[in-house]
Amino acid sequence: MKMWFNKWKHLLGILSIPFQGLIYMGIASNVGPDIIFNYSWIDTQIPFVKWFIFPYISWMPVLYLSFIYLAFKNRSLYWRTLLIYNVSVMTCNVVFWFFPTYVPRPDVVSTDLASTLVNFIYQSDAPLNCFPSVHCLTSYLLFITLKRDLVVRRSVRFFMYTLLWLIIISTVFTKQHALIDVFGGILFAEVTYRIVQLTSSLSQQREKQVTTSL
Repeated sequence: MKMWFNKWKHLLGILSIPFQGLIYMGIASNVGPDIIFNYSWIDTQIPFVKWFIFPYISWMPVLYLSFIYLAFKNRSLYWRTLLIYNVSVMTCNVVFWFFPTYVPRPDVVSTDLASTLVNFIYQSDAPLNCFPSVHCLTSYLLFITLKRDLVVRRSVRFFMYTLLWLIIISTVFTKQHALIDVFGGILFAEVTYRIVQLTSSLSQQREKQVTTSL
């Protein structure tokens, strides 16, 4: 048992995901009256499409399963991606605290599974702390990690690319986010990814120079 734990204890790093979620919920429950209406004219032109709730709710299992896969496939990439996730999401939480935003939602009558799921999400997740979108941030992070750092079969790559972008798109069609939230999430992920990559590269170069000098 001890040997198994020592071998797979790095999986405990995934617990940082629900920890970040608790911080998000805590911030959302303490939002004051100074909330920014995070909605523009172009957002009003995007229709509400209830069927996009299915890719939207797939986000959480996709996130957990992706990190579990990375933990088994490539431990160093797993830790680096988890670091990027935590740094970027914690930065989001800081933004949520100082820059609370609000996105309006339509009234949806529960007539089928899709509309019932929409109302479940609406009831369990307040329409606050929308910029940047964590859904979009994490989905884009998984997308660029898969694109730039992983070698997988073409069919798997195509499936994941499609699913991750459907999750990103679903945030506006389910009226969970405005377009600026989507772009903000993608920007946060890209910038944090590049900073961590650059820091890691510089660290490796210094270690190599030290080794060479010895």
